[in-house]
Amino acid sequence: MQHVILLDRKITLKEFENWKREDAAFWKDNTGITPSYAMLRYDYTDYPTEIDSDGDIRAHSKWLQSLTDGVVSIYGDFGVDFIMVVIHEDNWKSDPPGPGNGIWGTNYSYRFGKQHLQYCRWDRDNPANSFGTLYHERHHALDALVRQEVGLNVEPLLSVPVGKYDRCVTHAKCGGEWKYIRYQQNARSLFLMRHLLRKAFEKRRLRHKELDGNEASVIRRALNLLYYIIKMQFNKKDGVKKD
Repeated sequence: MQHVILLDRKITLKEFENWKREDAAFWKDNTGITPSYAMLRYDYTDYPTEIDSDGDIRAHSKWLQSLTDGVVSIYGDFGVDFIMVVIHEDNWKSDPPGPGNGIWGTNYSYRFGKQHLQYCRWDRDNPANSFGTLYHERHHALDALVRQEVGLNVEPLLSVPVGKYDRCVTHAKCGGEWKYIRYQQNARSLFLMRHLLRKAFEKRRLRHKELDGNEASVIRRALNLLYYIIKMQFNKKDGVKKD
């Protein structure tokens, strides 16, 4: 479970380290996975935006693509699982004034590359809000991750209809045991998915090793990668539509 955090320069190193310790312990406790984190500093005092089909302001897709390309140039296609664009509340452009306006984050699975990108707001005063936003957006990615890497749907494990993972689990709009993720809710969903998540991340690790080494022929690597890219089209996530 490899992260590259593109961290706002306005967020202090102490704040980041506190979040990282809590986040690593949370995933370890609930999945048995020990995450890794690389961090790159970015200045987000200004960045380009666009309006999505729901009328929300989001970071411009071309800008997010450029950030992804920069990370991939360093770590490779499969050397990172999550690219997290983490922007301080003071620089966040997706929460305009007014009740019920705006968003605090978006997950993009296989939208800009062979990774999952999260566009996330960092709360200046409440670390629980920051933790919840960063966890919430990665949680949106997990069903797509397992389908792409393992070829299975996670919904039967979680007792929700296939195709309703985001609505029923992350956003808890179907009733039942699941709660909308604001802090550490739905940790049991991670526990139930833990074996599939571990298998998915391991497959990505091995693919990275294979592509960077000489463990397979050029033709075999090319064919495997082509199949992976075709499959990505079915597992792409570009945020979650409002309903």
